[in-house]
Amino acid sequence: MTSTPSEPRLYDVWLMWVEFPDHPGIGKPRPVVITEVDGDLVSGIVAKITGNTDWDEAGDVPLLDWKAEGLLKPSLVRCSQRFYFNRSELLQWFGRLSLRDAEHVNDGLEATLDIPPYRRSV
Repeated sequence: MTSTPSEPRLYDVWLMWVEFPDHPGIGKPRPVVITEVDGDLVSGIVAKITGNTDWDEAGDVPLLDWKAEGLLKPSLVRCSQRFYFNRSELLQWFGRLSLRDAEHVNDGLEATLDIPPYRRSV
């Protein structure tokens, strides 16, 4: 595995505390994929990654190369569940999506463009 990058990059996989949209102020640390980085490299948008691979809604993308991407179990990106982030909220770098997973995630993001990213309450 390569060393941790100093700045978040598109399609990097990080650990971040994610608030549950239906329970403001409550959440848990979970893997996320960087889907957008602002020009200042300290903020952007992430999509939630879950180990529940049974989801099958618009924008749900199974990760085919989850092991190589630093994840511990089969995982799915929920492109409809995007969150704003600040660089200081990224806790641990896991890896980077493979080219084929990045392409599938990009397709999932395009399928969910009408759903705005979630802004935390705290």
